[in-house]
Amino acid sequence: MKSPLRKLLVFAISAIVLICPAQTFANKAPIEYYQDALDRLEKIESRNPALRVDIVRLREAITELYSYSDLTDPKDAEGNYEVPDLSRGSRLYDSCEGLRDDALKASLNKLVKDHSSYNYKEARKLMFGTVDNVNGMVECIYTGKKIKTSGIPSSSIMNAEHSWPQSKGAKGIAKTDLHHLFPCDSNANSRRGNSPFAYVSHPTWQEGGSKSDKASFEVRKEKRGDIARALFYFSVRYNMRIDSKQEQVLKEWHEQDPVDAYEKRRNDKIQNFQNNRNPFIDRPEFVGMIKDF
Repeated sequence: MKSPLRKLLVFAISAIVLICPAQTFANKAPIEYYQDALDRLEKIESRNPALRVDIVRLREAITELYSYSDLTDPKDAEGNYEVPDLSRGSRLYDSCEGLRDDALKASLNKLVKDHSSYNYKEARKLMFGTVDNVNGMVECIYTGKKIKTSGIPSSSIMNAEHSWPQSKGAKGIAKTDLHHLFPCDSNANSRRGNSPFAYVSHPTWQEGGSKSDKASFEVRKEKRGDIARALFYFSVRYNMRIDSKQEQVLKEWHEQDPVDAYEKRRNDKIQNFQNNRNPFIDRPEFVGMIKDF
């Protein structure tokens, strides 16, 4: 396809994807417009494989536009500062001792649910500037690529990965919960999309140890445990179910990539801002005490 025609087609696709949802579907939430746009792009890509590179860029642009919409409830954005004392003492999880399955999940939920929340811009500032910033460098959770930054970088380089996808329920204060947000190379972020985590045997894309076959996404060995524990936290904190197939994979990843010093320090940093912790980092054995997340 000649370049001018290609550019015209890309412009047309952009207009259709970004404008049509607002005209066609009334009274829909922003996240529904966003998901509809991604669905449209996926259909276009399946019918026109030659446009994949342009569609990936469009998907990234749409995600960036969506990221600027503050979907948090005003009262949620302020946060609930009437939180329990989650000091780093050994007695933090006393109420959970001897519990299993639903009883353990309920007890953990009480410990983590009343956290201080931030709007999306502030959450990203904290993530890029403090939580995941080591000596001025930030590393992509999936590829291991590092960039030098002290704040929110250009979205064409790196953005925020919602390990629990926004389209799958990470809305409101869940969208900005630092325990499941990670810095991510923009291309890798787009490749993952909202795909479930799984082992990938025949990747169509791979970088830094992570792989995608468009239907599933496999996290590199060094960080797969971090992702697993982030999803276990999210499930317990927001009472969201994890698909049984994905749960089995995540439990295996939890064992394959144990908690390390970096993850513990990250948990400490997040507590400083949110006033809650990821219990599956503090007490990894809790994962084996819950049959179904």
